[in-house]
Amino acid sequence: SLWTIIEDNIYEYQENQIGDVVQSLLIYGDKLFVIVNGSSNIQIYNIDESGLSFYKQIETNDSGPREMAIYDSPIRGGCRNLYFTNWYSADVKKINLSTWEIEEEIPTPGLPEDILLHNGLLYVSITMNPDWTDASQVITIDPSTNTIVESFEVGFGPGSLLMHEDEVYVSRTYYDNNWDAYYGTSKINSNGTVTSTNYGSGTACGGGIYTFQNEVYRLYNGGIAQLNDELEIMPETRLGDYNAGEVYSAEVIGEYIFFGLSDYSAPDEVTIVDA
Repeated sequence: SLWTIIEDNIYEYQENQIGDVVQSLLIYGDKLFVIVNGSSNIQIYNIDESGLSFYKQIETNDSGPREMAIYDSPIRGGCRNLYFTNWYSADVKKINLSTWEIEEEIPTPGLPEDILLHNGLLYVSITMNPDWTDASQVITIDPSTNTIVESFEVGFGPGSLLMHEDEVYVSRTYYDNNWDAYYGTSKINSNGTVTSTNYGSGTACGGGIYTFQNEVYRLYNGGIAQLNDELEIMPETRLGDYNAGEVYSAEVIGEYIFFGLSDYSAPDEVTIVDA
């Protein structure tokens, strides 16, 4: 379902429910892009002063879409394209935003999760291998050729990506044979080298990674906590104090931190921390 928060007011989209498991959102100009994972589609909405209005829906043929990024071609007359990752088809697909057609399907060496644009390249985390064991790569795709150009070994379980000060940070979550979770963070430095830190098991850490007040933070122990230069979590910097098992998501927007809280029984809650 879709909801909008404007100052102290909350508005429900009049056509809720919109599908099976909303995975991710992206705002670009006056459009809201919504990936609905279980329904395998991307829904596009107009944004104006009156709220949201449905514009278009693109079916992805049961691809299991996950995350997305927009690339504007620097070539005069070039197209604006939406790239999105897919688990079930194990690829990155490209939608031409002029024709609204899927024009490219770029195979990946496993199940791709997050995607971001940095220095003209698309960085894509490969979170699992084709057999659903933990993978360890971040790949780059050249959107001018739609081909993979480089691969970085970052450690098991790469997930969310963050660009900060010309470096790409990678949050990692991986599992042993008993499905016990382990956590870590890696960084692809501007010179192409990789720095990694593992936190081990038992760390109350989530998958989110964010920039807040020009510092890098990880989702940690019911809040977010800053990383030091060695990528270690600094518990004393934690912002937010919630039940770690109920923090489903977080997002930093300006000077505010939004936490999505869920006990997996409706209704759920969004809280806002002003640090």
